[in-house]
Amino acid sequence: MRTTPDHHPGYFAHQLTNPFAAYALGFSFALAVYSLGYSDLYPPLQPSLVFFLLATCLVCVLLAVSVGGPVDSVAHRRVSLELHSYIFLVLMAVFAAEIVYNGGIPLLLIATGADFNYQEFGIPEVHVAFVGFCNFYAVYWFDVFILERRRIFIFLSLTAASTSLLIFSRGSFLITLTAIVFVYVQRRGIGFRLLQSFAVLLVAALWGFGLLGDLRTHGASGESIILNIGEASDSFVNSSIPTEIFWPYLYISSPLANLQLNMTDRVAADSPATYFEVEFLPDFISKRVVSEAAMSSSAPLLINDQLAVATMYGRSFLLLGWLGLLLTFCYFVVVSMFFLRVLRSSKYFVAACSILSSLAFFNVFDSMYLFVGGILQVLVALFLHLFERRESPPASPISGDGSTRFSSNKTLRASSETCNY
Repeated sequence: MRTTPDHHPGYFAHQLTNPFAAYALGFSFALAVYSLGYSDLYPPLQPSLVFFLLATCLVCVLLAVSVGGPVDSVAHRRVSLELHSYIFLVLMAVFAAEIVYNGGIPLLLIATGADFNYQEFGIPEVHVAFVGFCNFYAVYWFDVFILERRRIFIFLSLTAASTSLLIFSRGSFLITLTAIVFVYVQRRGIGFRLLQSFAVLLVAALWGFGLLGDLRTHGASGESIILNIGEASDSFVNSSIPTEIFWPYLYISSPLANLQLNMTDRVAADSPATYFEVEFLPDFISKRVVSEAAMSSSAPLLINDQLAVATMYGRSFLLLGWLGLLLTFCYFVVVSMFFLRVLRSSKYFVAACSILSSLAFFNVFDSMYLFVGGILQVLVALFLHLFERRESPPASPISGDGSTRFSSNKTLRASSETCNY
C-alpha cells in the first residue's frame, strides 16, 4: 500500500537534504560565527586551516550535487498504528524505569537546584540503546506523519524527542530536531516562507539553548559565569545582544578555536595505530581496545576545560597531522556513501538520511559518526531494513486517506520520487 504526498519537493530541496550538503553548511556556518570575534579567548585561524575547511566544503557541495536526481524508492506501506503504539509504550516504559533508577527527571532536579550529574543519567548498558531507538523513532514517526497525515504520529514523534530535553541532553535534542527539519525539507520542499520559519525557529532554539545553559548554572549567576568562561570581548559586552546568545556562540565557534590550538601547539609524534583505533572504530569498541593512557594522551588540547570539543578533526591532527585530517574526511565520505547506498530502497531511507545529515552538520563539534549515541540511530534503520526485507510483497496502492485505489504508472512514478539517491 502506498500513500501519495500532497506535493513533490523540488530538485533543489534534494541537494540540501544529504550529509554532504549538511557538512558544508555546518562548517561554513561555524566559520562565519567565528569571524564575529566575540571572544578574546580565541586564537586567529591560520589560512591553511581555513583553506582546508573551505576546500572540503566545496568537495561536499560537488558530492551533494552528484548524488542528486530523483530515483524510485520503495512504496510506502501504511504503517500499523497498533505496532508503533506498542513500540512507543516500550520506549516510555524504559524511560520511566530510568527515571526511577536515577531518582527523578534531570531537568526538574537541576531546575530545583539539586546536586545531580545529568551526564550519569540512565541505566548502565541500557541508556545508549534507549537513546538510539527513541531518537530514531522520533524522526521516523515524523516522516510517517508527513506522509499519512495521522496526527497521532506527530504526538509520538514529539513525545519521543522531548525525552532528550527531560534528561538535559541538549545536544541529542538538537540532533533530533535538526533531523526532523531535514525530513520536512526532503518530503515537502523549501520556499521563502519556510526559510522565514526556519530562521525564527533557529533564533528561538539558540535562545533556548542559552537559557538551558543558564539554568544549568543555576539562574542569574550563569551570566557572569559564561561571560568569564568565554572571555567575552568588549564588542559583545557593550552590545545589546542577550547573554543567552553567548552560549550558542561559544558552542558553535569554540571547536574551531580548539582545532587551531591543536594545530599550533602540537608536539606529539605521529601515532598511526592509535589514530586508526580511535578515529575509525565506534567509541564503544575503541574504549575497549585502547588503553586509558593512550586515550588520555590523544585527547585534543583545549582553550578552556569547559569547552571540550575540537570538531571531527581535533584528535585526527593531534595523532596524524594533516594526513589525519584528510583520512578523517575520507572516512566521513565513505561511511555516508555506504549508508545512502544500502538504505536507498528502504522505507526508512528519508529518516536515516536526515539523521545522517544532522550528524554531518554537527561534525563541526566532534566525530558524530563514531559516537554510538549518534550513529546508532542509523544502525537502527539498517537493522530494521535488513530484518524486514523478507516481508511479503505490498498490497494494492492506497491514497493518503487510506482508501484503496489503483493509480496510473505516471502517478506512481511521481509519488515515488521522494528521495534523490
